[in-house]
Amino acid sequence: MTEKQWKKSVAEQWGLFLPPARPSLSELAVFEQNLLELKSAKPHVRVGILGSTPEYRDLCQTYGADYQCIEYNPANFTTLGQFMLHRDDNNHIVESDWRTMGFEQSFDLFMGDLVTTVVPVKDHAEIFRNIRKHCTSEARVMLKVPLRQDNRHMTHREIFNLYRRKFSHLNPFAAVWHEVLLADYDFSEDTMHCQTSLQRLSESFGAGIIHAFEFGEFKKRWDALGDFKMNIPLEKTYMGKISQHFKMLYKTSGTDWYKQWSPILIVSPKA
Repeated sequence: MTEKQWKKSVAEQWGLFLPPARPSLSELAVFEQNLLELKSAKPHVRVGILGSTPEYRDLCQTYGADYQCIEYNPANFTTLGQFMLHRDDNNHIVESDWRTMGFEQSFDLFMGDLVTTVVPVKDHAEIFRNIRKHCTSEARVMLKVPLRQDNRHMTHREIFNLYRRKFSHLNPFAAVWHEVLLADYDFSEDTMHCQTSLQRLSESFGAGIIHAFEFGEFKKRWDALGDFKMNIPLEKTYMGKISQHFKMLYKTSGTDWYKQWSPILIVSPKA
Protein backbone atom coordinates (compact mmCIF):
# COMPACT_ATOMS: atom_id res chain seq x y z
CA MET A 1 0.00 0.00 0.00
CA THR A 2 1.32 3.40 -0.85
CA GLU A 3 0.81 5.72 2.11
CA LYS A 4 -2.92 5.93 2.85
CA GLN A 5 -3.94 4.88 -0.67
CA TRP A 6 -7.48 3.99 0.42
CA LYS A 7 -9.08 7.43 0.53
CA LYS A 8 -12.48 9.08 0.16
CA SER A 9 -12.17 9.44 -3.62
CA VAL A 10 -11.65 5.67 -3.91
CA ALA A 11 -14.42 4.85 -1.41
CA GLU A 12 -16.85 6.97 -3.43
CA GLN A 13 -16.34 4.58 -6.37
CA TRP A 14 -17.32 1.42 -4.42
CA GLY A 15 -20.37 0.93 -6.62
CA LEU A 16 -18.10 0.48 -9.65
CA PHE A 17 -16.43 -2.61 -8.25
CA LEU A 18 -17.58 -6.19 -8.59
CA PRO A 19 -16.57 -9.47 -6.97
CA PRO A 20 -13.82 -10.58 -6.60
CA ALA A 21 -12.86 -6.96 -5.82
CA ARG A 22 -15.63 -6.90 -3.19
CA PRO A 23 -17.57 -9.67 -1.37
CA SER A 24 -19.89 -11.86 -3.42
CA LEU A 25 -23.22 -13.19 -2.17
CA SER A 26 -21.82 -16.72 -1.84
CA GLU A 27 -18.83 -15.43 0.13
CA LEU A 28 -21.13 -13.46 2.40
CA ALA A 29 -23.01 -16.71 3.09
CA VAL A 30 -19.76 -18.19 4.46
CA PHE A 31 -19.24 -15.18 6.73
CA GLU A 32 -22.89 -15.32 7.78
CA GLN A 33 -22.60 -18.99 8.75
CA ASN A 34 -19.54 -18.35 10.92
CA LEU A 35 -21.08 -15.30 12.54
CA LEU A 36 -24.22 -17.26 13.44
CA GLU A 37 -22.19 -20.19 14.81
CA LEU A 38 -20.27 -17.86 17.11
CA LYS A 39 -23.38 -15.93 18.05
CA SER A 40 -25.21 -19.10 19.05
CA ALA A 41 -22.40 -19.91 21.50
CA LYS A 42 -21.88 -16.32 22.62
CA PRO A 43 -24.89 -14.05 22.00
CA HIS A 44 -22.90 -10.87 22.59
CA VAL A 45 -20.20 -11.70 20.06
CA ARG A 46 -17.90 -8.79 19.18
CA VAL A 47 -16.86 -8.41 15.55
CA GLY A 48 -13.87 -6.49 14.23
CA ILE A 49 -14.19 -5.50 10.56
CA LEU A 50 -10.82 -4.73 9.00
CA GLY A 51 -11.74 -1.63 7.02
CA SER A 52 -15.23 -0.34 6.35
CA THR A 53 -16.63 -2.99 4.00
CA PRO A 54 -20.36 -2.13 3.76
CA GLU A 55 -21.45 -5.73 3.14
CA TYR A 56 -19.88 -6.88 6.42
CA ARG A 57 -21.42 -3.98 8.30
CA ASP A 58 -24.86 -4.86 6.93
CA LEU A 59 -24.34 -8.49 7.91
CA CYS A 60 -23.56 -7.53 11.50
CA GLN A 61 -26.53 -5.19 11.66
CA THR A 62 -28.87 -7.85 10.25
CA TYR A 63 -28.04 -10.17 13.15
CA GLY A 64 -27.59 -7.56 15.85
CA ALA A 65 -23.88 -8.26 16.29
CA ASP A 66 -21.71 -5.69 18.07
CA TYR A 67 -19.08 -4.58 15.56
CA GLN A 68 -16.31 -2.05 15.10
CA CYS A 69 -14.67 -1.07 11.81
CA ILE A 70 -10.91 -0.75 12.22
CA GLU A 71 -10.34 2.06 9.77
CA TYR A 72 -7.56 4.64 9.52
CA ASN A 73 -9.66 7.15 7.58
CA PRO A 74 -13.06 8.14 9.03
CA ALA A 75 -14.00 9.56 5.62
CA ASN A 76 -13.81 6.03 4.18
CA PHE A 77 -16.14 4.77 6.92
CA THR A 78 -18.69 7.52 6.26
CA THR A 79 -18.52 7.27 2.48
CA LEU A 80 -18.78 3.48 2.35
CA GLY A 81 -21.69 3.69 4.77
CA GLN A 82 -23.70 5.20 1.92
CA PHE A 83 -23.56 1.81 0.18
CA MET A 84 -25.18 0.01 3.13
CA LEU A 85 -28.76 -1.20 3.38
CA HIS A 86 -28.83 -0.20 7.07
CA ARG A 87 -27.90 3.01 8.83
CA ASP A 88 -24.59 3.29 10.61
CA ASP A 89 -22.95 5.83 12.91
CA ASN A 90 -19.58 6.74 14.38
CA ASN A 91 -20.08 4.39 17.33
CA HIS A 92 -18.93 1.63 14.99
CA ILE A 93 -15.46 2.87 14.08
CA VAL A 94 -12.07 2.51 15.76
CA GLU A 95 -9.73 4.93 14.00
CA SER A 96 -6.50 2.96 13.56
CA ASP A 97 -4.07 1.67 10.95
CA TRP A 98 -3.85 -2.15 10.76
CA ARG A 99 -0.07 -1.81 10.98
CA THR A 100 -0.31 -0.31 14.48
CA MET A 101 -3.77 -1.11 15.95
CA GLY A 102 -3.06 0.83 19.11
CA PHE A 103 -6.35 0.28 20.93
CA GLU A 104 -7.62 -1.93 23.76
CA GLN A 105 -10.64 -3.78 22.37
CA SER A 106 -10.60 -7.51 21.69
CA PHE A 107 -12.86 -9.32 19.25
CA ASP A 108 -14.44 -12.76 18.89
CA LEU A 109 -14.50 -12.56 15.10
CA PHE A 110 -12.43 -10.63 12.59
CA MET A 111 -13.68 -10.15 9.02
CA GLY A 112 -11.47 -8.98 6.19
CA ASP A 113 -11.95 -8.67 2.44
CA LEU A 114 -8.70 -8.20 0.44
CA VAL A 115 -7.13 -6.71 3.56
CA THR A 116 -3.56 -7.78 2.89
CA THR A 117 -4.10 -7.31 -0.86
CA VAL A 118 -3.95 -3.53 -0.42
CA VAL A 119 -1.09 -3.47 2.11
CA PRO A 120 2.55 -4.13 1.09
CA VAL A 121 3.70 -7.71 1.49
CA LYS A 122 6.46 -6.49 3.83
CA ASP A 123 3.74 -5.41 6.32
CA HIS A 124 1.75 -8.66 6.33
CA ALA A 125 3.56 -10.23 9.29
CA GLU A 126 2.97 -7.09 11.39
CA ILE A 127 -0.72 -7.08 10.52
CA PHE A 128 -1.11 -10.72 11.55
CA ARG A 129 0.70 -9.98 14.81
CA ASN A 130 -1.59 -7.02 15.50
CA ILE A 131 -4.77 -8.96 14.75
CA ARG A 132 -3.60 -11.72 17.09
CA LYS A 133 -3.16 -9.18 19.92
CA HIS A 134 -6.82 -8.20 19.64
CA CYS A 135 -8.32 -11.71 19.52
CA THR A 136 -10.19 -13.31 22.37
CA SER A 137 -8.98 -16.81 23.24
CA GLU A 138 -11.62 -18.55 21.10
CA ALA A 139 -11.71 -16.01 18.28
CA ARG A 140 -12.01 -16.71 14.57
CA VAL A 141 -10.32 -14.65 11.88
CA MET A 142 -11.81 -14.78 8.39
CA LEU A 143 -9.77 -13.37 5.52
CA LYS A 144 -10.67 -13.51 1.85
CA VAL A 145 -7.34 -13.22 0.07
CA PRO A 146 -6.18 -13.74 -3.52
CA LEU A 147 -3.10 -15.99 -3.63
CA ARG A 148 -0.85 -17.42 -6.33
CA GLN A 149 0.90 -20.78 -6.56
CA ASP A 150 3.91 -19.64 -8.62
CA ASN A 151 5.08 -16.83 -10.90
CA ARG A 152 3.45 -18.03 -14.07
CA HIS A 153 1.19 -15.51 -15.77
CA MET A 154 -0.73 -15.05 -19.00
CA THR A 155 -0.38 -12.50 -21.78
CA HIS A 156 -3.22 -10.10 -22.55
CA ARG A 157 -3.95 -12.08 -25.71
CA GLU A 158 -4.28 -15.30 -23.71
CA ILE A 159 -6.35 -13.61 -20.98
CA PHE A 160 -8.93 -12.04 -23.25
CA ASN A 161 -9.17 -15.11 -25.48
CA LEU A 162 -9.96 -17.01 -22.29
CA TYR A 163 -12.56 -14.40 -21.38
CA ARG A 164 -14.32 -14.64 -24.76
CA ARG A 165 -14.19 -18.43 -24.76
CA LYS A 166 -15.27 -19.13 -21.19
CA PHE A 167 -16.49 -16.05 -19.33
CA SER A 168 -18.20 -13.80 -21.88
CA HIS A 169 -21.40 -13.94 -19.81
CA LEU A 170 -19.56 -12.01 -17.07
CA ASN A 171 -18.26 -8.47 -16.88
CA PRO A 172 -14.63 -8.65 -18.11
CA PHE A 173 -13.28 -6.81 -15.07
CA ALA A 174 -14.85 -9.38 -12.78
CA ALA A 175 -14.08 -12.38 -14.97
CA VAL A 176 -10.32 -11.90 -15.45
CA TRP A 177 -9.36 -9.53 -12.63
CA HIS A 178 -6.87 -12.00 -11.19
CA GLU A 179 -5.25 -12.75 -14.54
CA VAL A 180 -4.92 -9.07 -15.44
CA LEU A 181 -3.34 -8.25 -12.07
CA LEU A 182 -0.70 -10.91 -12.63
CA ALA A 183 -0.11 -10.08 -16.31
CA ASP A 184 2.03 -7.05 -15.44
CA TYR A 185 2.94 -8.02 -11.89
CA ASP A 186 6.29 -6.99 -10.45
CA PHE A 187 7.34 -10.32 -8.97
CA SER A 188 10.56 -8.89 -7.54
CA GLU A 189 8.58 -6.35 -5.49
CA ASP A 190 5.54 -8.62 -5.07
CA THR A 191 3.07 -5.98 -6.21
CA MET A 192 1.14 -4.61 -9.16
CA HIS A 193 0.49 -0.97 -9.99
CA CYS A 194 -2.89 -0.04 -11.46
CA GLN A 195 -1.42 2.68 -13.67
CA THR A 196 1.22 0.33 -15.08
CA SER A 197 -1.53 -2.19 -15.80
CA LEU A 198 -3.63 0.52 -17.46
CA GLN A 199 -0.74 1.57 -19.68
CA ARG A 200 -0.11 -2.01 -20.82
CA LEU A 201 -3.83 -2.63 -21.36
CA SER A 202 -3.97 0.55 -23.44
CA GLU A 203 -1.10 -0.72 -25.59
CA SER A 204 -2.89 -4.04 -26.13
CA PHE A 205 -6.12 -2.22 -26.97
CA GLY A 206 -4.25 -0.13 -29.53
CA ALA A 207 -2.82 -3.33 -31.02
CA GLY A 208 -6.30 -4.84 -31.37
CA ILE A 209 -5.71 -7.53 -28.73
CA ILE A 210 -8.37 -6.16 -26.37
CA HIS A 211 -11.82 -5.04 -27.53
CA ALA A 212 -13.17 -1.58 -26.68
CA PHE A 213 -15.71 -2.84 -24.12
CA GLU A 214 -13.15 -5.06 -22.40
CA PHE A 215 -10.63 -2.24 -22.19
CA GLY A 216 -13.23 0.27 -21.01
CA GLU A 217 -14.35 -1.91 -18.12
CA PHE A 218 -10.81 -2.03 -16.75
CA LYS A 219 -9.96 1.58 -17.58
CA LYS A 220 -12.81 3.14 -15.62
CA ARG A 221 -11.89 1.13 -12.53
CA TRP A 222 -8.13 1.67 -12.76
CA ASP A 223 -8.88 5.39 -13.29
CA ALA A 224 -11.00 5.34 -10.12
CA LEU A 225 -8.18 3.71 -8.13
CA GLY A 226 -5.50 6.02 -9.50
CA ASP A 227 -2.03 5.41 -8.06
CA PHE A 228 -3.10 2.19 -6.33
CA LYS A 229 -1.01 -0.93 -5.72
CA MET A 230 -2.18 -4.45 -4.90
CA ASN A 231 -0.53 -7.80 -4.28
CA ILE A 232 -1.25 -11.47 -4.86
CA PRO A 233 1.38 -13.20 -2.70
CA LEU A 234 2.66 -16.74 -2.99
CA GLU A 235 0.37 -18.99 -0.93
CA LYS A 236 3.27 -20.89 0.65
CA THR A 237 4.94 -17.68 1.85
CA TYR A 238 1.67 -16.13 3.00
CA MET A 239 0.66 -19.20 5.00
CA GLY A 240 4.10 -19.30 6.60
CA LYS A 241 3.58 -15.78 7.95
CA ILE A 242 0.05 -16.27 9.20
CA SER A 243 0.92 -19.61 10.85
CA GLN A 244 3.32 -17.82 13.20
CA HIS A 245 0.31 -16.41 15.05
CA PHE A 246 -2.68 -18.54 14.00
CA LYS A 247 -3.65 -22.15 13.45
CA MET A 248 -5.72 -23.05 10.42
CA LEU A 249 -9.28 -24.12 11.12
CA TYR A 250 -10.13 -24.58 7.48
CA LYS A 251 -9.84 -23.03 4.03
CA THR A 252 -13.07 -22.48 2.15
CA SER A 253 -14.63 -20.19 -0.44
CA GLY A 254 -17.84 -19.06 -1.98
CA THR A 255 -19.16 -20.79 -5.09
CA ASP A 256 -17.81 -18.19 -7.52
CA TRP A 257 -15.69 -18.96 -10.62
CA TYR A 258 -12.61 -17.51 -8.89
CA LYS A 259 -12.86 -19.63 -5.75
CA GLN A 260 -9.68 -21.62 -6.42
CA TRP A 261 -7.36 -18.62 -6.27
CA SER A 262 -9.26 -16.41 -3.81
CA PRO A 263 -10.03 -18.56 -0.77
CA ILE A 264 -11.48 -17.55 2.56
CA LEU A 265 -9.00 -18.49 5.27
CA ILE A 266 -10.53 -19.23 8.66
CA VAL A 267 -7.97 -19.30 11.45
CA SER A 268 -7.85 -19.07 15.23
CA PRO A 269 -5.16 -17.62 17.50
CA LYS A 270 -2.36 -19.81 18.76
CA ALA A 271 -2.07 -20.04 22.53
